[in-house]
Amino acid sequence: MMNKRRLAALALLLSVIMAVAPSSAIFVGQAQVQATTAEELVGLADRAEQQVKNLIDLVYANDTALQVIDDAGLLGELEGNVTLYNQGLKNLTKAHDALKIGDYKAAVEYATEALRIFREVFRSIHVILDKAGIQKGQLTDNQGLLEAVTRTLERVAYLRQILPENATDALQLLDQAEAYLNVDEARTFLLEGKTSEVISNLDKAKELIAQAYQYLKQLGEDSNAWRIYNYCERTQERIRERFRYGSDNGINFTNALASQGYQSENEFMQALQNMVQAVQGKAGNIQDAMQDLEAISQMVQQMDQALTQEINRYQNQYGMGGSGGSGSDMGGNKP
Repeated sequence: MMNKRRLAALALLLSVIMAVAPSSAIFVGQAQVQATTAEELVGLADRAEQQVKNLIDLVYANDTALQVIDDAGLLGELEGNVTLYNQGLKNLTKAHDALKIGDYKAAVEYATEALRIFREVFRSIHVILDKAGIQKGQLTDNQGLLEAVTRTLERVAYLRQILPENATDALQLLDQAEAYLNVDEARTFLLEGKTSEVISNLDKAKELIAQAYQYLKQLGEDSNAWRIYNYCERTQERIRERFRYGSDNGINFTNALASQGYQSENEFMQALQNMVQAVQGKAGNIQDAMQDLEAISQMVQQMDQALTQEINRYQNQYGMGGSGGSGSDMGGNKP
């Protein structure tokens, strides 16, 4: 859930998006629209849609809030915004469809319109909440809890990758932690107003994770250094394989690299190597090392997804079979 600062930041983001929308419209009028421009706009629209959806879900899940809105004569206005949100969702779907077939001009058009709609709905719903006298934080803070559950669940996954297979006690602790981190259950609790249950489960999961960390500390610095080294080597090799696949098949990854902020494969691999060298010196502080490993894994996963999109685009254009392997398991093997 978002606090007021996060809400303000999102509103600012949506404002910035719409401020640059006219420049996107210029691209639409041109014969060629860059793939990265379309992908970035669709990605922004995805994030905006999710935030607006979360807000709508939380409002409708709160019977008291709905009654207050109805008493204020604003329920029809709220329902109209939901209808408008659905129109934005249709535009977003069309943007994704256009992106898949390489029609970047249409993707930009649909994504820009979706962003405009989501921005309007987001602002309008908050005006409704203000008019009805509803405290926004009371509804939207739930999103922060869901994000905390998700982040903690990801931490369990990374820690599981570092633990040795014979660490049965520690792995059982992680199994128990995962049971407390059921995202669907947490969402249900929040929609029912059972915030304390979610907080309690999150605290219990964190305590179990802390116990698993203690096991790694007991293994000793040398053992952890070896495991970190092997994990990093495997992670680097998997992304090298993706680049090799592209090179062997004549696929240009320039746009994919640019979407992640890199000008070349060498620049990305050097940045990755720098992070690997930094984490290898932290075997004595396993919690710090795990934070760095999470950052490395996320960096590689994001790049892998960008490369996969470029590969799929190439295959759709030239009818080429095979994708050189799915990127869904990047960083997923045990060290």
